[in-house]
Amino acid sequence: MEALLTAEHEALLEAERNLLARLHGVLARTGADESLRERLSEVIETLDALFVVVVVGEFNAGKSTVLNALFGEKLLEEGPIPTTAKITLLRYGETPMERPRSEYLVERYHPSERLRHLVLVDTPGTNSIIRRHQELTEHFIPRADLVLFVTSFDRPLAESERQFLSYIRDTWGKRLVFVLNKADLARSEADLEQVLAHIRTGCRELMGFEPEIFPISAARAFEARTSDDPERRARLWESSGFEDFERLLLDRLAGPERLRIKLTAPLDVAEKLIERLQTHLAERRQLLAQDRANLERLEARLEEVRAELIATVRPYLSEIDNQLLQVERRGLQFLQDTIRIGRLGLLRDRDRFKEEFARQVVRDLDHRLETTLAEAVDRLLQQGLQLWNQTLSEFTERVEQVVRRRPPQVRADLLYDRRQLFDAVVRQATRQLETYDLREEARRILENTRDAVALFLGTEALAGLGALVTMLITAAGLDVTGGFVAAGALAVVGLVVLPIQKRRALREFRNRIEQLRTELLTALGQQLEREVDGLLERLAATLAPYREFVHREQRLVDETEEALRALERETRRLRAAIEKAVPVG
Repeated sequence: MEALLTAEHEALLEAERNLLARLHGVLARTGADESLRERLSEVIETLDALFVVVVVGEFNAGKSTVLNALFGEKLLEEGPIPTTAKITLLRYGETPMERPRSEYLVERYHPSERLRHLVLVDTPGTNSIIRRHQELTEHFIPRADLVLFVTSFDRPLAESERQFLSYIRDTWGKRLVFVLNKADLARSEADLEQVLAHIRTGCRELMGFEPEIFPISAARAFEARTSDDPERRARLWESSGFEDFERLLLDRLAGPERLRIKLTAPLDVAEKLIERLQTHLAERRQLLAQDRANLERLEARLEEVRAELIATVRPYLSEIDNQLLQVERRGLQFLQDTIRIGRLGLLRDRDRFKEEFARQVVRDLDHRLETTLAEAVDRLLQQGLQLWNQTLSEFTERVEQVVRRRPPQVRADLLYDRRQLFDAVVRQATRQLETYDLREEARRILENTRDAVALFLGTEALAGLGALVTMLITAAGLDVTGGFVAAGALAVVGLVVLPIQKRRALREFRNRIEQLRTELLTALGQQLEREVDGLLERLAATLAPYREFVHREQRLVDETEEALRALERETRRLRAAIEKAVPVG
């Protein structure tokens, strides 16, 4: 082989080596089967090796007989039962010898000129009862520059051969040459043509092309080669049909065509693997579309849940506002009734005024506000957990549909990571829900709400929300009557000042209460919304691994598709370069 290589050819081989190495990296990144990567590594290793022809077929098709006829001596055992128990590599050697390489592999050296630039690989039958045999045969297919497919006239394209052809088609896309052995069994040319048509049709259906077929009788060819009778030898050789087949191996594969096949074989491998990866990516994109739909539904559901939770607390905020409106009405009535000349004693006595204001206006506001707020928090938590469970259940159900209702052609390993991830998400969410302490969570929210209200209103936090608001309302009542505690001034001009002070007091009290209502409800609403968001953030955090998985998968698919497009472009470029460097015929 080396004698045929020029610097240009060497450069092409190096470019192919780089191409296959990049392809190997893509296979690794996408989690392709390790055995596939190992086979590709073997293809890379054999780029500089001799031209390799792998002979395959059923055990009784006559593979060994074909090779024996080629050399004119029994290098390989023959028989009606499986005799090739090992893969046999026929190589050139000055001295005939055999070297076992493993339990299933042996190298035989033979001083035939036909092996100087050629390695022939005899394999166990495709229908071998020993599964290990077929695995080894499949192991050698990636190394082949040419696959010699031997089938027999009496069993053309048997089922095991069809399955093996499918393996070659789906995985490696190797160049095939068919040998129809035992053609001497045909009773007529019509019988022979019928079998040849059967092989062409089967190959076209399985592989998408019509193969080159050599009808031969290997047994007659071997007899011709070993006969001492010249006439009989010539007659047998003529009827064996072996000459055209031998010319393929000795003439066509001895020069530029061998080089051409050697250079294009790695590209055939690359194209089939790229095609396989593209199919794999299409499957991943199909799952990704479902993943993204799940995420979109989840995010939309979270928005719906947020709106539902906020709607849950609104009636309670309205109730708090209503309680403050009642305080406002009572307070206005109290001031209306109290600020008059006949009640100067009460107006001058700050402590008595405060007591009466608290009794008639504030009443049990502390208790009612705290009770309403506590009910709002309890309802929020109960509704939140219910919606959390419901959302998680709906999400899990959609996920289960992806895993259980496996889309057609989608590989099981694509679903395995999702299955594991989904199980982890459900376990984590379940643990969180089981350890969720409603009482402690309610206490925390109430404390946070009181602190938020105190901060918003610019006051110090008290024991409870009711105490805080009561303090502000009482202070408002006292502030608007501040002018009345100056007894001397009121005694002198009481008839003039009193109506003015009353109007001012009523106006200021109304303004202060309205401001309090606005600020209090704003503070309560904002804090409760923050609690809603916190609840949903915990749910979103539980499902974050799934979101990260989808984003990571999306990046991998996009990057892999771009890498495959680049590999496709490089494969086409190298094919064109080979066409130019090794012209046909």
